[in-house]
Amino acid sequence: MSYPHPLTALQRELLGDVAELYALPNVRSAPLSDTLRFGLIADPQYADIDPDRDKHLYYRHALHKLPQAIDALNQQPLDFVVTLGDLVDRHWESYAAVLPLYQRLEHPHAVVLGNHDAQTITQHLNDAAALPKSYYAFSLKGWRFIVYDGNDISLYCNAMNGDDRATAEAMLVALAEQQQPQARPWNGAVGTAQRVWIEQQLQQAQQQGENVVVFGHYPLAPHNSHNLLNGSEVAELLSSYNIHGCFTGHDHRGSYARIDQTGFYTLKGMLDGAESIPFAVVEITGEEVRVLGYGGEISHHHFRCT
Repeated sequence: MSYPHPLTALQRELLGDVAELYALPNVRSAPLSDTLRFGLIADPQYADIDPDRDKHLYYRHALHKLPQAIDALNQQPLDFVVTLGDLVDRHWESYAAVLPLYQRLEHPHAVVLGNHDAQTITQHLNDAAALPKSYYAFSLKGWRFIVYDGNDISLYCNAMNGDDRATAEAMLVALAEQQQPQARPWNGAVGTAQRVWIEQQLQQAQQQGENVVVFGHYPLAPHNSHNLLNGSEVAELLSSYNIHGCFTGHDHRGSYARIDQTGFYTLKGMLDGAESIPFAVVEITGEEVRVLGYGGEISHHHFRCT
């Protein structure tokens, strides 16, 4: 397992219970069976605010949606569960309502930090400490899982993050001049150091004969207004290593794209809709990838050619 940027003592103190979102998942040494199985939840986005009915966004409903999804996932034999970002929408106090809900999850839990998470955490840190980096890798026998941090270079970085925010501002200007759809202030990018780290992880996995799955918050493909700012570059890198799949959130509509042999899956947001509770279970056996959608999530069936 690898976490290149562990929290500093000050970050841990300031974050309190929220520091657990930066912990590596306590996974088993090997999958439960020959079929890798994991659960996915995207964008619960809780806040104690009234719904935006015009946009069908129901912020308080996470408190009853999330437990139902967790209970359903607990009934299945899973190797782990990943939340693909945006546990909260805003307000530091929102974490005190959401984090206890995950205590009922019986599987190991890996967390991706979303843009709303980053904004909420940065506002709480208030320039006293840098927004922590949250890219890391974990493994099961024969498998390596890479989590990338799209808040690495973003407007959510604070004064303690060095030049990261200024770099994001320059990227946004350049992409806007090129009329790129992802040039939006709510998107971020993978920085140079992180990109080098990702490729090192891919190379090590290749050398050790490991299969690779990637998780992130910002989608990489298809190309649209919710993508990582440098999503095309990262998608090209991942597909060049023929990974089994990349799973993301952020774009609540959900989507799917295939680049060469790699599937790029974006899950629907749990925030959207008064009662819909989208989540998924992914099964990977050999070169077959099955995404089983629940609660309105779309299912996919993908065969990779070798």
